[in-house]
Amino acid sequence: MKPLQGIQVSVYTRWHQLAVPLAFALAAGSFMLIVLNRGPVGIAILVALLCLVIPPLLAFQGFPTRNEVMVMPDGLMFSRRDAVPFAELSRWGTDDYLTLVRPGRATLLVSAADLQSRDRLLREFQHALDTWHRQQPALTEPIRRTWFYGSVRARAIGAVIVALGAMCIVMALRLHTPSIELAIVGALGGLFGVFMLLGRRV
Repeated sequence: MKPLQGIQVSVYTRWHQLAVPLAFALAAGSFMLIVLNRGPVGIAILVALLCLVIPPLLAFQGFPTRNEVMVMPDGLMFSRRDAVPFAELSRWGTDDYLTLVRPGRATLLVSAADLQSRDRLLREFQHALDTWHRQQPALTEPIRRTWFYGSVRARAIGAVIVALGAMCIVMALRLHTPSIELAIVGALGGLFGVFMLLGRRV
């Protein structure tokens, strides 16, 4: 019998995910702090760019994400981290990643290496979870499926990012020597925020 092959994935936590909005907030805050204290504009731009790069770099390089997962009848088995039994889950979702919410433990975001692997992961996960559910006692609380995009939380985060991006653009263009580069950074951040603000449940 051919041995079951694992699925190549990257496994993130909320800390990886929060690194991006944190970077935008630090960049905008540091830029305004330096400029409002009459510091050199060049230094303000340099510090803002560093703040955009360093948090994601620390998160993704300091905590490697590459992994391999196998869908088992009672949960997920990872090659480089502890297994996640279905019994530990309270919620799950499939917006951008396979999101696994575990009360009292880190939420995991499992991203397959390619589209084919993603389809296989979601198909095997949902089949195994449905089968496991049917084997549980009738009074067992089901694991709820949730969606991030279109939720109040996603829209609130999107609104904050849009506001920070707009603030960054205004500050960049109102400088004695306007900074087009920083305005572009603010615009890109704003576009990301708009995407989250207008996102819909899929």
